[in-house]
Formats: sequence, structure tokens, C-alpha cells
Amino acid sequence: MLDFDYLLHQIGGIGRYQTLIFLMISFYAIPSGLNTLSPVFISYSPAFRYSYDTVACQERLDLSCVNTSKPTLQCDEFHFDRDIFTETTVTQFQLVCQRRVLNSVGSSMYMAGLFIGALVFGNLSDILGRKLAGIVGAYGTLFSMLAVAYSNRVEWFIVARCLTAAFVMGTTIAIFTHLMEIVDSKWRTILGISYQMIFAVGYMIWSAIAYLYRDWHDMQLGSIVVSAPLALIILCIPESPRWLFSRNKDRQGKKVTNSMAKVNRIKLSDAIWQNAEMSDGKTDCQKKFSTIELFRHRGMAILTIKLAVNWCVNSMVYYGISLNAGSLAGDLFLNNIYAGIFEIASFIVVILLMDRVGRRMLLTITLTGAGVALLTSTVVNEYAEGVQVLVSTGVVLAFIGKAMVAASFAIVYNFTGELYPTVVRSNGLALGAMTARIGGILAPYIISLQDSISWLPNTIFGLSAVVGGLLSLTIRDTTGMVMMENMDEAEIFYAGGDIVKRKSVSSPSRAYDNNGAVMMDESATSF
Repeated sequence: MLDFDYLLHQIGGIGRYQTLIFLMISFYAIPSGLNTLSPVFISYSPAFRYSYDTVACQERLDLSCVNTSKPTLQCDEFHFDRDIFTETTVTQFQLVCQRRVLNSVGSSMYMAGLFIGALVFGNLSDILGRKLAGIVGAYGTLFSMLAVAYSNRVEWFIVARCLTAAFVMGTTIAIFTHLMEIVDSKWRTILGISYQMIFAVGYMIWSAIAYLYRDWHDMQLGSIVVSAPLALIILCIPESPRWLFSRNKDRQGKKVTNSMAKVNRIKLSDAIWQNAEMSDGKTDCQKKFSTIELFRHRGMAILTIKLAVNWCVNSMVYYGISLNAGSLAGDLFLNNIYAGIFEIASFIVVILLMDRVGRRMLLTITLTGAGVALLTSTVVNEYAEGVQVLVSTGVVLAFIGKAMVAASFAIVYNFTGELYPTVVRSNGLALGAMTARIGGILAPYIISLQDSISWLPNTIFGLSAVVGGLLSLTIRDTTGMVMMENMDEAEIFYAGGDIVKRKSVSSPSRAYDNNGAVMMDESATSF
């Protein structure tokens, strides 16, 4: 097995190759954001009236003409306010009254689809490779999105959304893992968080799509058009060389690594390849690990449980706030953009502080801070009583809470990728994503509690965030460490030991220097 960290140091922790791969991989964050938060628009629930005489409204588009003095009828006739959207899933499938629960079911099934995708693609990505898993997931995403657009029954809509979610998560796991594997620890933070920023851009695009197209079918087709370039981009992304070496596919790994070096204008000499040879005879690369492996060893099992709780809380709070955006005071389209701006700002702060403050401490600060902001917002809203200053303060605090939990969510993605060795890294990310979906599945039902007790949902979200943030303090930090390759290194780290530079380098004096790395002539290759 070859020491890819040593090779990466010779090639450069970041360069033209990694930048190009990042740009291609990060495009997928746009359809990911579009799909995940589409219910804010396509499932918008407008005001409606039912069980009244609406004969006088036949030539009117508003609700002012409804005769409310007539006796109420059964809850089976509806007149929707279509001033904002001409058709949404709520109006087409009449998801009100007794059928209202189907709206929550639809959102929960999307989260269940993410769970399924994490379960299936986590193993596929580690067994078949990042590239193949990414291709299957990307094309599955596009075709499932098309199925959503042409759904004419709520049952088909829910199933199509569930499939979309499975492929969205599958692709995300494969390509995000790939991204983390081709850059050094310093750049993992910047690129990993930047990927999350583009996710925010993805859902911000919904404001433009929904403003132009007011029928949910047209909105969905618009999101497909925006996502379509993915079909070509995903084919151009090569396999992760770190994964190839971890699977003992040295020939293919060397080919991709040489391509990396060529694009970065570095020539890898024979001496470098000899130094990269692992001398300790590790055999993990020849094994196939499943998610169960995360619980076989005490140190890894304890870590996995802590991360599972953290992922669950992050997801529940993030999607709880996001899916309830329609209930915030103000303009729906602008609120969506404001939320994205706050989120991107929080990511910039994370990039600036993550390597200085550390993963563990920043995760604790952001998640706990999100909880405090939500709890404060809840108190302010309860006592606002129409006072505009208090109403606006409550909205701003909600945006701050969303921005902080988004930052926390981005940190836990990076943190998890660094806490597991290469041979089970995708499994670890997949399990985290699966447990996150438990929180995501619960979020719509917790939101529905506001119909009975207005302050209860945000109280649950806020308290959960505080508990999850404090739990993060018990996880060991990974700031600045080399990525673990195998189970032996992982157990040493979990037991409190340090991962040192590997024995692949022939002499200490040459450890991780650039001896043998020759800069290529500028005209030798083009980017």
C-alpha cells in the first residue's frame, strides 16, 4: 500500500488539479440545495377557506366575498388564496384538514430517502469507489427530479421525492468524501465549508425560480434545468487516488496521482514513489468493511454514538427551522435569500476560525449558540404582540439560529470525515447521514405541534441544540492531523495517542520534503 499523504505533500495540498475537482464536485451542491429545501416553495401552504358558501366568489380571486354567515359544511370544499402561487402540492392535492398530515409525511419521507441513500451508498462508495457511486447517484437524482415534476397523485409525489433524496445523499457522500481525500488538512476546512456555501446558493436560487414560475410543476422543471449540467460534469471526475491505494489498486492509483502531479506542474521521481511505499505491511486495504465495523472496537463505537447524536440534532434543528420558513413574518422570497446570506456569512466565519479555534470547540460554540438564539427568538415572539420591533427581532434571531446550526452542520461533515480512517470513512459519513435523517424525519412533526402550542417546536429545537453542543466537547479534536488510513491508526488515536508521519519515508531527514519533486516547465501542460 502506498502512503498517499506523502505523495500529496509532494504534489501539493492544493493546486490546479484540486481546484478543478472542487469546482466540478461543488456544482452538485446546487441541485442538493434545490431538492432538499424545495418544499418551502413547491409545498407552500396558502391561506384557504372551507365549509362556507363561495358562490359569490366565482368571479373573484380573493376571499373577501366569502359568506361566513352560512352554516359550516363538511371539510371537503376549499377555496385557496392563489395570490402568491397559482398551484402548489398543497392546493393540487388538497393537503389541508384531514389530509394535512400528508404534507408532514412527504417531508419525513424525503428524510427517510436520505437515510436510505446514506445506508446504501455509504457501503457502495467504499466498495465500488467514489466515482461510480457518484455517477449512479447523480443520474438517479436527475431522473427522480423529473418524476417529481410529473407526479399527478400525492402518493407518487411522495415516492418520487423519497427516491430523489436517496440519490441526493448517495452522491453527496461519494463526492464529499472524494473532496476530503485529495487535499491536505489545511485545505479540507476551506473546501469542505465552501461546498456547504454552494448548498446555500442552491436553495437561494429557489427564490428566482419560484418568482418566475408560480406553478409547482414549472418550478420543479426549472430546478431540473439548473441541475442538468451535472450529467456531464460527474463523468469527468476521476476516481479518488486515496481510495484506489486503500483498496490495493496501486496501478490505477498511480495513474490518477501522476495526472494530479502533471496538472499541478510537478514531476514525481522514482525516489518519491519508493519513499511512498508502506513498510509496515498493513493489510486493511485488502479487506471490505461494512458499517458494522464502526461498532466492533470500543473507541470507534463510542465516537460513532456521539457523532450520531450530533448529526441527529443538527439535522432536526436545521430542517426544523428551514421547512418552517413560510411561517416567518415578511416576504417569502426575500426571507429565503436573507437566510442564505446569513448562512453563507456563517460559513465564512467558520473558514476563518476552524483551524484557529479547532473543530471541537467551534462545533460546540455554533450548535450551542444556535440553541440559545432559537430559545431567545421563541421568548421574543411570544411577547411581541404585534410590536414591529419585537417581531423583526424574532425573525433576525431565527435567521441567526439557522446560520449557526448551518455552520455546525458544515463543521460536523468535515469533522466526521477526519475522525474515521480511509477504509471506513464513507461508512462513517453514511452512518452520520443516516442518524441525521432521524432528526429530519422528526422535524416536520415537531413543527406541526405549533398548531397546538406555538412556542413548543422552537423550544424543542433550541434545547436539543444546546445539549448536542455540550456533547461535542467530549469528542477529540482533529485540527492539523494527518488523515488516518487504517483501523490500527484509528484505535491509537481514539485511545489518546497521536498519529505520526508514517514509516514509508526512508529517512527522517527526508520526511515530507520536496526532494525529488521537480517543477515542470510552464509550457509543459495547460490547465
